[in-house]
Amino acid sequence: MKNSKLLSAYLCFCLFLFCSKLAAQVPVREEPHHKVVLENEYVRLIDVHIASHDTTLTHIHAAPSVIVFLSKTTIGTQIVGDKPVISDVNPGQTSYAAYDEKPIKHRVWNQSTSMFHVMDIELVKQHPNKDTCSIISQPDIQFKWLQKLVRVYNLDISKGKQYHLPKSNCAHLLIDISGIITTASSGSIRSVQAGGYVYFAPQSTIEISGSNKADSECVLLELK
Repeated sequence: MKNSKLLSAYLCFCLFLFCSKLAAQVPVREEPHHKVVLENEYVRLIDVHIASHDTTLTHIHAAPSVIVFLSKTTIGTQIVGDKPVISDVNPGQTSYAAYDEKPIKHRVWNQSTSMFHVMDIELVKQHPNKDTCSIISQPDIQFKWLQKLVRVYNLDISKGKQYHLPKSNCAHLLIDISGIITTASSGSIRSVQAGGYVYFAPQSTIEISGSNKADSECVLLELK
């Protein structure tokens, strides 16, 4: 009888540990430091803030993603079962992660004294449009890289300068890295500061104007 009670207690303890482990591995959109701020047929934009010396829960990435860094930070990342990796990131730095092909479970922490800010942009559309968009070719708009659902550009916006992007079959997501910009599209005018974003639906005429006070830097995603 005593052995039976001990075995039951042991099994309950093992079940508790198993459930706790599962609870700690959450989908990225449910991790407290990750906030979904935009979701449509093209993207799920997750805005991430991690305070100095704070750490996320272990969370799961399973969608192809564009990562746009918005702060100068030293961060640590650790995939479950692997050793920690320490890296330095800078505002405007971008990367692509094929999490749809190889999902990961990891945690992230901030080793700096200031806030870590990054945007994780999940590409939710299954297939690109049949009608492709031409590569944008304008001064100060630099094509950076291409993946199956997205092109990424850097925009160096000089003080007071204006850019006009013609209508296309692609949607666009503009992320302000530094400075203040103003966007105009379909009668809507918005002022955007560093860390802000604007989404433009397909067939939108897009105007981007730099502030008269300082230069700005943006990242533009062309969503196919």
